[in-house]
Amino acid sequence: MHPGTMINALTALTLTATPAIAQETAVDAILQADRDFAAMAAETGPGPAFEAYMDDVDGRLIRGTADALVGSAEISGSFDAWPEGILLHWEPLEGFASEGGDFGVTWGLWSLHPDGDRASAPAGRGTYVTVWRQDEAGNWRGLLDMGTNDPSYRPGAPEADSQSAPEDD
Repeated sequence: MHPGTMINALTALTLTATPAIAQETAVDAILQADRDFAAMAAETGPGPAFEAYMDDVDGRLIRGTADALVGSAEISGSFDAWPEGILLHWEPLEGFASEGGDFGVTWGLWSLHPDGDRASAPAGRGTYVTVWRQDEAGNWRGLLDMGTNDPSYRPGAPEADSQSAPEDD
Protein backbone atom coordinates (compact mmCIF):
# COMPACT_ATOMS: atom_id res chain seq x y z
CA MET A 1 0.00 0.00 0.00
CA HIS A 2 1.29 3.44 -0.89
CA PRO A 3 2.14 5.53 2.23
CA GLY A 4 -0.16 8.34 1.11
CA THR A 5 -3.06 5.90 0.77
CA MET A 6 -2.38 4.51 4.24
CA ILE A 7 -2.37 8.01 5.77
CA ASN A 8 -5.63 8.88 4.00
CA ALA A 9 -7.23 5.64 5.24
CA LEU A 10 -6.11 6.28 8.83
CA THR A 11 -7.34 9.88 8.67
CA ALA A 12 -10.73 8.75 7.36
CA LEU A 13 -10.97 6.09 10.06
CA THR A 14 -10.13 8.64 12.77
CA LEU A 15 -12.63 11.18 11.47
CA THR A 16 -15.46 8.66 11.29
CA ALA A 17 -14.71 7.25 14.76
CA THR A 18 -14.51 10.66 16.48
CA PRO A 19 -18.29 11.44 16.44
CA ALA A 20 -19.07 7.99 17.84
CA ILE A 21 -16.54 8.49 20.65
CA ALA A 22 -17.90 11.99 21.38
CA GLN A 23 -21.42 10.61 21.40
CA GLU A 24 -20.55 7.70 23.72
CA THR A 25 -18.63 10.00 26.09
CA ALA A 26 -21.54 12.45 26.10
CA VAL A 27 -24.04 9.72 26.99
CA ASP A 28 -21.89 8.71 29.97
CA ALA A 29 -21.56 12.36 31.05
CA ILE A 30 -25.30 13.03 30.69
CA LEU A 31 -26.21 9.93 32.70
CA GLN A 32 -23.76 11.02 35.42
CA ALA A 33 -25.21 14.55 35.43
CA ASP A 34 -28.68 13.05 35.91
CA ARG A 35 -27.43 10.86 38.79
CA ASP A 36 -25.74 13.88 40.39
CA PHE A 37 -28.94 15.91 39.95
CA ALA A 38 -30.92 13.18 41.75
CA ALA A 39 -28.33 12.92 44.52
CA MET A 40 -28.49 16.67 45.11
CA ALA A 41 -32.29 16.55 45.21
CA ALA A 42 -32.11 13.78 47.82
CA GLU A 43 -29.65 15.77 49.90
CA THR A 44 -30.98 19.33 49.62
CA GLY A 45 -34.53 18.91 48.30
CA PRO A 46 -35.74 19.32 44.73
CA GLY A 47 -35.79 23.15 44.69
CA PRO A 48 -32.04 23.74 45.03
CA ALA A 49 -31.30 20.79 42.73
CA PHE A 50 -33.56 22.07 39.96
CA GLU A 51 -32.04 25.53 40.34
CA ALA A 52 -28.53 24.09 39.99
CA TYR A 53 -29.22 21.72 37.09
CA MET A 54 -31.86 23.38 34.92
CA ASP A 55 -30.79 26.03 32.41
CA ASP A 56 -31.14 29.51 33.93
CA VAL A 57 -33.01 30.91 30.92
CA ASP A 58 -34.14 28.09 28.64
CA GLY A 59 -34.95 25.39 31.21
CA ARG A 60 -38.56 24.20 31.24
CA LEU A 61 -40.47 22.07 33.69
CA ILE A 62 -43.57 20.52 32.11
CA ARG A 63 -46.12 19.68 34.80
CA GLY A 64 -49.14 18.58 32.79
CA THR A 65 -50.62 22.08 32.66
CA ALA A 66 -50.92 24.43 29.70
CA ASP A 67 -47.92 26.51 30.75
CA ALA A 68 -44.41 25.31 31.45
CA LEU A 69 -42.33 26.78 34.23
CA VAL A 70 -39.44 28.60 32.54
CA GLY A 71 -35.93 29.25 33.86
CA SER A 72 -34.19 27.71 36.83
CA ALA A 73 -35.45 30.36 39.30
CA GLU A 74 -39.13 29.85 38.44
CA ILE A 75 -38.71 26.08 38.41
CA SER A 76 -36.95 25.96 41.78
CA GLY A 77 -39.50 28.41 43.21
CA SER A 78 -42.25 25.91 42.46
CA PHE A 79 -40.71 23.73 45.17
CA ASP A 80 -40.69 26.44 47.88
CA ALA A 81 -43.54 24.75 49.77
CA TRP A 82 -41.98 21.29 49.45
CA PRO A 83 -42.39 19.63 52.86
CA GLU A 84 -39.21 18.78 54.72
CA GLY A 85 -38.36 15.08 54.73
CA ILE A 86 -40.18 14.04 51.54
CA LEU A 87 -37.87 12.29 49.10
CA LEU A 88 -38.28 12.66 45.35
CA HIS A 89 -35.97 9.99 44.00
CA TRP A 90 -35.16 9.26 40.39
CA GLU A 91 -32.72 7.13 38.50
CA PRO A 92 -31.87 7.27 34.81
CA LEU A 93 -32.26 4.03 32.88
CA GLU A 94 -31.03 5.16 29.48
CA GLY A 95 -29.42 8.11 27.75
CA PHE A 96 -28.93 9.33 24.23
CA ALA A 97 -26.68 12.05 22.78
CA SER A 98 -26.33 13.99 19.58
CA GLU A 99 -23.53 13.08 17.23
CA GLY A 100 -21.73 16.27 18.23
CA GLY A 101 -21.94 15.28 21.90
CA ASP A 102 -23.42 18.57 23.15
CA PHE A 103 -27.11 17.65 23.38
CA GLY A 104 -28.88 14.64 24.83
CA VAL A 105 -31.76 13.01 26.65
CA THR A 106 -32.12 10.79 29.68
CA TRP A 107 -35.17 8.92 30.88
CA GLY A 108 -35.82 6.77 33.88
CA LEU A 109 -38.00 6.04 36.88
CA TRP A 110 -39.02 8.35 39.70
CA SER A 111 -40.62 7.62 43.05
CA LEU A 112 -42.00 9.78 45.87
CA HIS A 113 -41.34 8.74 49.48
CA PRO A 114 -43.21 10.86 52.06
CA ASP A 115 -41.20 9.32 54.91
CA GLY A 116 -37.90 10.18 53.18
CA ASP A 117 -36.86 6.51 53.05
CA ARG A 118 -36.14 5.18 49.59
CA ALA A 119 -36.55 1.63 50.90
CA SER A 120 -40.18 2.28 51.83
CA ALA A 121 -43.06 1.75 49.43
CA PRO A 122 -43.48 4.96 47.43
CA ALA A 123 -46.65 7.04 47.55
CA GLY A 124 -46.30 7.52 43.79
CA ARG A 125 -44.03 6.51 40.96
CA GLY A 126 -43.63 6.95 37.25
CA THR A 127 -41.25 7.78 34.45
CA TYR A 128 -39.48 10.99 33.49
CA VAL A 129 -37.56 12.48 30.57
CA THR A 130 -34.92 15.20 30.80
CA VAL A 131 -33.45 16.93 27.75
CA TRP A 132 -29.89 18.15 28.31
CA ARG A 133 -27.60 20.70 26.64
CA GLN A 134 -23.96 21.29 27.38
CA ASP A 135 -23.25 24.92 28.29
CA GLU A 136 -20.20 26.99 27.34
CA ALA A 137 -18.38 25.86 30.51
CA GLY A 138 -18.94 22.18 29.65
CA ASN A 139 -21.65 21.60 32.27
CA TRP A 140 -24.83 19.74 31.43
CA ARG A 141 -28.00 21.78 32.01
CA GLY A 142 -31.58 20.61 31.71
CA LEU A 143 -33.61 22.22 28.93
CA LEU A 144 -36.81 20.30 29.56
CA ASP A 145 -37.93 18.03 32.35
CA MET A 146 -41.22 16.20 32.57
CA GLY A 147 -42.62 13.15 34.27
CA THR A 148 -45.67 10.95 34.10
CA ASN A 149 -47.42 8.95 36.78
CA ASP A 150 -47.56 5.19 36.51
CA PRO A 151 -51.32 4.62 36.18
CA SER A 152 -50.98 0.95 37.16
CA TYR A 153 -49.28 1.71 40.49
CA ARG A 154 -51.40 1.45 43.61
CA PRO A 155 -49.62 2.24 46.87
CA GLY A 156 -50.01 -0.55 49.38
CA ALA A 157 -52.73 -0.29 51.99
CA PRO A 158 -51.40 0.66 55.42
CA GLU A 159 -50.81 -2.25 57.71
CA ALA A 160 -53.44 -2.83 60.39
CA ASP A 161 -52.58 -1.31 63.71
CA SER A 162 -52.87 -4.03 66.32
CA GLN A 163 -53.49 -1.35 68.96
CA SER A 164 -56.79 -0.36 67.38
CA ALA A 165 -58.22 -3.68 66.22
CA PRO A 166 -62.04 -3.70 66.37
CA GLU A 167 -62.08 -6.59 68.79
CA ASP A 168 -60.03 -4.49 71.26
CA ASP A 169 -62.50 -1.60 71.34
